[in-house]
Amino acid sequence: MAEKAFLGSLMKAEYLLKDTVIRPEQLESMLHKEIMRRMLELNQSGRNIDLITLTTLPDLEALGGISYLSELLSYADPEKFEGTEKLILDLWKEREKRNILTVAAMNDWEIAKVIAELDKINQMKVEDHTSLQEAMSFIYEAPWEDLNTLKSAPTGIPIYK
Repeated sequence: MAEKAFLGSLMKAEYLLKDTVIRPEQLESMLHKEIMRRMLELNQSGRNIDLITLTTLPDLEALGGISYLSELLSYADPEKFEGTEKLILDLWKEREKRNILTVAAMNDWEIAKVIAELDKINQMKVEDHTSLQEAMSFIYEAPWEDLNTLKSAPTGIPIYK
């Protein structure tokens, strides 16, 4: 259901596609992976990723058809997008951890290797990601920032007040 809300929100507010850290391979459903790939392709080619554009794709049935895409849109909740995004990332991390444990058991890995691989998953962060809300507040506040606190490259020219 989180993936449906995620994809529906992208269709309803396509600017979120540029803001998300989720990649198609992090979604669980193969259908949802394909829908997100198509959304990214459309976006890169400068087309909208709304319901109308998606329903004009030649292989619409491979994306679940009009009824399924409409259903996704009904789950849309852009206001809760960040929470949905976090939930999807958490679920993806859990799947990755299970996969690592399965491979480790099948290949008789040493405990140290298992722990190292699990730590890699736990250390994956989205700190390099600036949320849309943070970016907008920075842009809003910028005109009132003290010029001396703004970061700039040193020129060697003294500033006299």
